[in-house]
Amino acid sequence: MNNNTLWEKHRIFIPQMRSKATHRCKHCKYFIKIQGKKEIRYGCVINIQIYKQQVKKVPPVIPIIEIIKEVGKEGLKQCVKNNNPDAQACGKFYPK
Repeated sequence: MNNNTLWEKHRIFIPQMRSKATHRCKHCKYFIKIQGKKEIRYGCVINIQIYKQQVKKVPPVIPIIEIIKEVGKEGLKQCVKNNNPDAQACGKFYPK
């Protein structure tokens, strides 16, 4: 089955895994720009409860101070850790 293109083209996806396999982080609602003093980085804010529970609307750009107020520096590191826009979406994917 190694290097067998016919086998690879006929894979079956479980319906719940299809969105993970076909979507990318850049198409997710929770993947946004995080603006610091000198630079802008991308990050995932799904771990911030006010956005996860949809208490507040997820803005396209969020200041770094607001993230630090909500989850602290360790939470900020978690947000910026997943900063590849072309990575496969996680199980918490929500389209824009």
